[in-house]
Amino acid sequence: MNYKEALDFLEDIKKVGSKPGLTAIGQLLEELGSPQKEMAFVHVAGTNAKGSVSAYIASILACASYVTGRFSSPAVFVYEEMIQVLTGEPESSLDKAASGESSAHSPIHISPIEKEELASCIEVIKAACIKMAEEGKEHPTAFEVETAMAFLYFRRKNCDIVVLEVGMGGRLDATNIIEAPKCAVLTSISMDHWEYLGNTLKEIAWHKAGIIKPGIPVVSYKQEEEAEKVIKEVAEEKKAALTTADFSDITIHKMDMDETLFDYGAFKNLKIKLLGKHQVYNAATAITAAEALNNNGIPIDTKDIYRGLQCTEWEGRFQRISSNPLIIIDGAHNEGAAGVLAENIRIYLKNKTLYFVMGMFKDKDYEAVLRLTAEYAEEIYCITPPGPRGLPSSQLAEAAARQGAKAVDAVNVRQALSRIKEKAGEAGEYAILAFGSLSILKEIKEEVNCLYQ
Repeated sequence: MNYKEALDFLEDIKKVGSKPGLTAIGQLLEELGSPQKEMAFVHVAGTNAKGSVSAYIASILACASYVTGRFSSPAVFVYEEMIQVLTGEPESSLDKAASGESSAHSPIHISPIEKEELASCIEVIKAACIKMAEEGKEHPTAFEVETAMAFLYFRRKNCDIVVLEVGMGGRLDATNIIEAPKCAVLTSISMDHWEYLGNTLKEIAWHKAGIIKPGIPVVSYKQEEEAEKVIKEVAEEKKAALTTADFSDITIHKMDMDETLFDYGAFKNLKIKLLGKHQVYNAATAITAAEALNNNGIPIDTKDIYRGLQCTEWEGRFQRISSNPLIIIDGAHNEGAAGVLAENIRIYLKNKTLYFVMGMFKDKDYEAVLRLTAEYAEEIYCITPPGPRGLPSSQLAEAAARQGAKAVDAVNVRQALSRIKEKAGEAGEYAILAFGSLSILKEIKEEVNCLYQ
């Protein structure tokens, strides 16, 4: 099987749909020799910030010299980015990060799954799926196949530990097939995927807290009271020690478009490149997780926390992709993420004439996203994301107009960016903020490279 055939197989099984549950993934992994049983895990669930917190933790572990796997979804720019292996250098100039020095050199190397390895893993998995079908068993979903592919690949790469990000929910997510991880991490929980997880924050938190296993350490982002109560109840039921990141112990010294400098408890002068006050909270959650791992058989030095945080990168999350003009992309597609985006606008873009390029999925609460963000835009250029879930740009424009915004039905990315460039010209302090569905960010980045390079 070659790479194209592997992707064709993955595309074909999307018709199976999404079926929460652990039966099919369990049977598939048994056919594959249960590769997930041969490595340690950090399991990460939540509504928002899963990717950022996972990226911080994986970087810290790599800096601590662990061969670290990382599985996250969905892919934004290239499919292979979902499955990565991070390895660290034993020493580098970033060892001096704790003393306030910096370097352009990163102490970690990030390797996405190779196309040849992807094809090889899928060939093995396809054979297992055929055998399951012959035995009358349920065919695994595309996400279950991707999860199994990650486990196979990480075993081949002899990963010491894997930072495993939940796809949706937690309790019935395919990733929850693993046995007790070294640490379970719960990031910010808010309303999303209600068609699968429930209509209340309590129900959604119950699904997320399903990754808590008996006796393991649990680290949580500071949650809304309703979600926090559920997490505490599940942790007590499982006799799992729960630690909540203490955001009151954070002092921010500097925030600009280049870096953020802050303290977290005994950790002084921490540096991160990811933008936004929320990224300080995410980093604090990752530090708390690193401390829990250190107390559960995964030694991590303080210097590795400094190095890991400073070199963490995570594309598509309030990321500057152009400086002249200033263009930022972000994956804010639900109410919780929109609130964070609005705060970032106030911090970084308050003196700019701001043009939005916005595309949303029809099954997301785009009205809530607009309520929180529309007031900051000079104009909102609405586009239609790819695929059947894409909300037509005309409907998004109508919703934006209901919020009192000046909305333009631009249909697609190229028209939106071209019209903004023509209107804004070279005059004035303007910026472009492109956000919404993660599925639009790759095309936006490509079009920006064509128009402004």
